[in-house]
Amino acid sequence: MHLGRFHHVVDHLERHFRAAKITEHLEAAAAALDQFTQTRIESNVAEFRTKLAAALDASEDVADELQQPYAQQVIIDLSLQNLLPPSVRRTVEKVVADHGFDSTSLSTALKKQAKDFSNQIAYLKQLDTSLRGLSAEYTEVEAEHAEFGLLLPREAVGEKLPDLSKEFDRISNLARAVNELTGQPEYDSKVVTISSSWWQIFLDIPVDQIVLWTVAIERIVALFKSNLEIKSLQKQLGEREIPEKILKAISEEVDKKVTSELDTIAHDLVKQFGKIEDLGRRNEVETQLRQGLHYLARRMNQGAQVELNVGVPDEPEDPVVTEGEEPNHALLAANQGLRARIAELRAIRGSAMKASETSLQIDMASPLLLEEVKPTGEK
Repeated sequence: MHLGRFHHVVDHLERHFRAAKITEHLEAAAAALDQFTQTRIESNVAEFRTKLAAALDASEDVADELQQPYAQQVIIDLSLQNLLPPSVRRTVEKVVADHGFDSTSLSTALKKQAKDFSNQIAYLKQLDTSLRGLSAEYTEVEAEHAEFGLLLPREAVGEKLPDLSKEFDRISNLARAVNELTGQPEYDSKVVTISSSWWQIFLDIPVDQIVLWTVAIERIVALFKSNLEIKSLQKQLGEREIPEKILKAISEEVDKKVTSELDTIAHDLVKQFGKIEDLGRRNEVETQLRQGLHYLARRMNQGAQVELNVGVPDEPEDPVVTEGEEPNHALLAANQGLRARIAELRAIRGSAMKASETSLQIDMASPLLLEEVKPTGEK
């Protein structure tokens, strides 16, 4: 776990809980029930429902930053899943279902649940305060920069130096193919952070590459989803004692289809984003990219997660113009241009982060077991 990235996630968790006010909403719902118990006025029931709905809605308004693979790992490590969707709604709805016919009992149960949530949130706030007080490192993507991150399970990669050396070579080959494809053959991606538990590596990449990576991840995930449905069906057929030769034929057909589609993805990316004019070199880079996408898809099939992000500048402030003064038209025009760029970056960032989230959705219960495609020349 990297301290700067950990601090970044803790900060966003603290912001979420401070804004959501889940415990306050639950306590207010319980208070409305107490009023109903005393007065039997129906408006108190309506207030209870309003406050309860506010608690559930607020709990589900989660920033994109907290839905990324790295943040999800931190949330699991801190055992905070029960404070985030969909757990909060399930927990509260169960409390209501268990005590729904007794306003006194339900009020008591909601207060207890609010207290349990509050205790966990208090620890998180203490952690955030401590990290700030110690001036702990805080890592976020700089404005006008982008990142490509890979979170790799140790069991898929290995733990010895030769294993890591081979892994980094494959990541480097994939990154170099993308760099050359997009017109930057001399650019080598800088390692922003690297850490363990899982092997986690984040690379600084040009902002104009992020759309290519977004398209690649979206299409790989879509490929998995469509073919895993077939794999799931194959598994069900196996449980019904369908002949092995039929199951094997299905598996081989899926493998061929996946391999062919990955080749198509590589070809389409070269066609859409390629800036290499030399046809021979273009074909060589497409081969390198195809091998890189096979590597990436295989790792994702083994549980690896991808994280894409873009740094967005702060909104500019227009100068205050006093009466009788001429506004600074050059500065206003520059600010207008910056706002247009910010809007563009936010749109790119939104798509990239959504693609990152999809890498968490691959069903590991029905692996495709892709064959390893080694880089040209590797034995």
